[in-house]
Amino acid sequence: MPRQRRTFPKVFKAQVIEECAQPGASIAGVAPSHGLNANLVHKWIRQQRESLSSLPAFVSVPLDLIPPGRARAEVLTVQIDIPHHPGSLSVRWPAQDVEGCARFLRELLA
Repeated sequence: MPRQRRTFPKVFKAQVIEECAQPGASIAGVAPSHGLNANLVHKWIRQQRESLSSLPAFVSVPLDLIPPGRARAEVLTVQIDIPHHPGSLSVRWPAQDVEGCARFLRELLA
């Protein structure tokens, strides 16, 4: 009788991938602790990377909304947080130069 292929929830896959991304962790160590083959975890990481690379490089955000009580200069700053292992990158850019910000991000993410 052939063995049935196991399926895993996306939440579980994300948890395993996150554990592998921790400092000092290795895929070869994390995978067996969950009863998995390291090659399968490598495949999940590759699939996650491919799905993230298919996201749009630039998303247009309307800047004409000013929350009550905020100074106009404070509101007209673009802030972008980019998650990256092991932390995140935060970019603040003057809203008057959104084209420059887009160029910077394209070069950074290329």
